[in-house]
This record gives sequence, structure tokens and C-alpha cells, in this order.
Amino acid sequence: MKKILFILFLLMLPIVTADYGEMPLLAVKETLTGLEGSTASLELRIEPGTGRVFLETVPLSKLDTQISTRFAKEIACDYLDEDCEKYDFFYTIKSNSSIIGGPSAGAAITVLTVTMLKDIKIDKDIAMTGTINSGGLIGPVGGLKEKIDAAASMGIKKVVIPKGEKIVTDENNETINLEEYAKEKEIELVEAADLTEAIYLFSGILLKEDKGELIVDETYLNVMKNLAIKLCNRSQELNNQFDRIKRFRDNDMIEAENKGINFTIKGKNAFDEGKYYSSASYCFGANIRFRYLILRSEEFKDFDELEKEIEKYEEDIDKIEIKTISDLEAYMVIKERLKEARESLKTAAEKYEDDDKDYIDNLAYVIERLYTAHSWADFIGVKGKVFIFDKESLKDSCLNKLSEVEERYQYVKLILQEEIIGSKKEYDYAQRDFENGDYELCLFRASKAKAEMDTILSMIGVEEEQVESVLKNKLNIIKNNIIEQQEKNTFPILGYSYYEYAGSLEDEKYSSLLYSSYALELSNLDIYFKEESKIPNIIKELENQNIRIISIVIFAFGLGIFIGLKARSSKKKKKR
Repeated sequence: MKKILFILFLLMLPIVTADYGEMPLLAVKETLTGLEGSTASLELRIEPGTGRVFLETVPLSKLDTQISTRFAKEIACDYLDEDCEKYDFFYTIKSNSSIIGGPSAGAAITVLTVTMLKDIKIDKDIAMTGTINSGGLIGPVGGLKEKIDAAASMGIKKVVIPKGEKIVTDENNETINLEEYAKEKEIELVEAADLTEAIYLFSGILLKEDKGELIVDETYLNVMKNLAIKLCNRSQELNNQFDRIKRFRDNDMIEAENKGINFTIKGKNAFDEGKYYSSASYCFGANIRFRYLILRSEEFKDFDELEKEIEKYEEDIDKIEIKTISDLEAYMVIKERLKEARESLKTAAEKYEDDDKDYIDNLAYVIERLYTAHSWADFIGVKGKVFIFDKESLKDSCLNKLSEVEERYQYVKLILQEEIIGSKKEYDYAQRDFENGDYELCLFRASKAKAEMDTILSMIGVEEEQVESVLKNKLNIIKNNIIEQQEKNTFPILGYSYYEYAGSLEDEKYSSLLYSSYALELSNLDIYFKEESKIPNIIKELENQNIRIISIVIFAFGLGIFIGLKARSSKKKKKR
């Protein structure tokens, strides 16, 4: 009787299993003569837990490897739309020598995590190197020639590298075809653009297919269309205002007027094509030029009034409750524009005091930036999935993104051996926002800083004729990513806006790459926040689990009584 009840008790316990997997890693180490290829092994054990990530490295690694590992795990869980809060992840990286840390193992870590969560077997004779980015994009890395050497020493037969990196330039400015170099070492070199392609190369299983055509959210289209109409109508009004007052025009004014007119035409053409964000952007550019012309004709002195207007709007916008990703994105854009307006106003006032006529440029920017800040408020309150945006979660999201930026910054410095001034400035702004408690703005600026560094990385070793192919591939990944977000009842208004704008910059490939990086980075903000709806679901799940357990207990108890009575009846019969 006791034995039966003990077996039933064991059956009621939740099944706990430890899942284990491993794959080889390719790395580089620094020597007296430069970089040298090195190998390492990546191991992962997944156990029931609470979403924690543990990393052990032998020898000890830099902090950026820990950051990269955590981010890779988040990307893997987001890729599968998996609730990873019920697991703990134990990563181990072992190497015979001290390897250079950084994000170059990110793609491999993500592939291993995804395949283990899906219980997919992978080919252990394949090695991979590449960063992992939002949306599952595999980004470029350095030291590929040295890593191929390391793969050959391990007997690896296939190496996966980021797409667009088969042709590189060495330190002597000589072009190297890595595919041919690998072939000489009896290694097949293959490229992967994203996580789906990489998993397929490792397992032969295609987890996701192309999502097809992107159907833009109707609410977004209506709001952005109205925003474009506002800004483009303003262009016409400002131009008419200048026409009524203009007298003498110097060369600077003629140039500003021509630019304003050109931007107005571009804005109209983009609007006719249904590219409303692009239209709004072009008309904003026109408005700055026309405002400059008006200020050149009519002296402006009301700096205090502008300062008060900025302060008043900041107070109003801070009272808004953020519920959806759209609310968060609109809030971030408005806050950034208000910060930019305030900083430009300060510069304009200083130049005005110094009798520097260039103050008009800054002042024109302030007035028009403030106007666009008001326009973006139309996106607040748009329906969508509700998330938890308390102070702590916003702070954590900012910290996570800053960590990702720091990781990229150090990696770019390592490869280029120089400072990245522009992106570093955006990063410094984000850190300042964090210190001031402006966590939403910090998240926005840090996302842009990371996107800028990823763009720099994506261009290392890429020849001019390869840029269009890289851009086309990237835009396709973003498109699929946005569709996936729509399937989760979230439309990334900033991600789509930058995606559209990147596609409209046909003659400006590098600018297009930058805006596509912005789009990619700002299309997955949901990975940093928990859904509000998940809380009652979790409670409901626990309630259901308790009901099941109680049912099993009642059944076991009843069965125990039945077996006991049956045994007692048998004993009585034997005595008779």
C-alpha cells in the first residue's frame, strides 16, 4: 500500500530534466605579432528555473562576453516567442588560451540556445562566427582569416560567417577571397544573413520562411499620413509667408530657398507614393529652410517664450501614461525632439549674445523641431498590446541597451584601432539621460548609438559593389521582423518609419544602411518588457496547475482507499 502511494506521489511531481548541448567556437587572440586564430568550446545546460543566465569562462573573459551572452539568450527567446522565465541557462566557454572577448560569439550562442529550446540536433562539425543583432540579423566580425586557420587546426569541415564577408581586405590593403582561402584548407565557407539561415545550415531544418508582403497597419498609415499633411502644408504656408516679406536675397538665402523648394517637391513625391514618413521628413527639411528665410527677414528676440513653450510641453508629456510600444516610441521621439530643441535654443541664445548671425540656423531648427514634437503626440493612445512600463523595467531596458552599446563600441575600437566620435557622442547622451532618470530617452538614444556602430561594423571589408546586396538583404530581414511584430499585435511605428525611409534613399546607400540599422534596432523593443496580460495568464496557469494537482491527489487518495479496502477484503476471505 505504502509503495503504491509513493509511486503515485512521484507521478504527481513536475518532470525536471537538464538539457545539455555544445558546439565549437572560433575566436582570435592577441600575440606580439598581431591577431592569431584560436578555438574554444561553447556548452549550454538548460534547467527549470526563473530566467537567470549564468556564464563560466575558462580562462576568465571580459565583461562584454557576459553581456553578449545575455543578449544572445534574449534574441533566441524572442525569435521563438518562448517564455524563458521558466528556465535557467548555464553557459560555459572553455579555451586553451586567453581569447579576445566581445560579441563575435553572439550568433553561435543564439543558434545553440534556439536549437536546444526546440530540441533540434545540430552538426558538431560546423563552426560559426558572427554577432547577433535585433531581429536575428547576423552581423560582421573581424579576424576571419585567422578564424579559418583555427577551424582547420580543429578539423572542422564547414565554417559559417556573416553574409557579405567572403571578400576582405588585410592589413596590407590586399583583397583576400576567404572562400578560396578556406577551400585550400579543405573547409567549406558558407554565409548566413540571419538566424533562420544559420539554424538551417547547422540542422537542415527551416524554422521560419519569408513572411511575404508587408501590409502596413491601417491606424499607423492614417496617423502618419495626417502628420505628413500637417508638415507639408506648413511648408507651403512658410514659403508663402516668405514670399510676402522678402526683399533683398543674398547667396545664402537663395541657396536655402532652392533647398526648401527641392525638399518640398521630394515631400510631395513621397506622399504620392504612400511613403508618409519620408514625406514628413522631407517637408520638415523644407520647413527649416523656409523658417530660416523668414528669420533672416524679421529679427526674432522671444527666446524666453520658446523656452517656456518647451518646458510646458515637457510637463504635459510627462503626465502621459505609457501602455503600449507605440506609446513608448511616440514618447521617446517627442522627448528627443524637445531635448534637441532645448539644446539648440541654448546655442542660439549664446550666439545671439555674441552677435553671431549664425544663431538664425539654430533658431529655425528649434521652432520647427518643436512643431514636429507636437505632431508625434497623435501616436499616443493608439491601440496595441499592453506592456508593463514601470520605472524599474524602463531603467533595466536602458541599462541593457547601454551594455550592448558598450560591447559594440569596444569591439569597433578593437577592429578599427580608433575612436568612433559620432556614435560615441550619442552613447554619451544616452548615459547622461540614464543619470538624469530619463530612461525612455536613454533607451532611444542608446538604440540609435548601437545601430550606428552596427552600421560601421557591417561596412568593414565590404566592397562598393556589395553594398546594394547587403542593404537589400537587411531590408528583407527588417520586413519579416515587422510582420512578426504585427502577428504579436504590436506595430513598431519607429521601426517601420525608418524602414520606409531607408527604402526611399535610393541614391544614398550608406544613409539607407544607417536608417535600416535604426529600423532593425527599434523594431524589437518588446524584448525588454513583460506583457501585462501575461500576469493574469500566469496566475490562471498556476490555478489550473493546482486544480490538476488536487485532482491527482484526490484520485490517488481514492485509489489508495480502494486498494486498501480490496486488500482488507482479501485478508478476511483468506481467514474464512
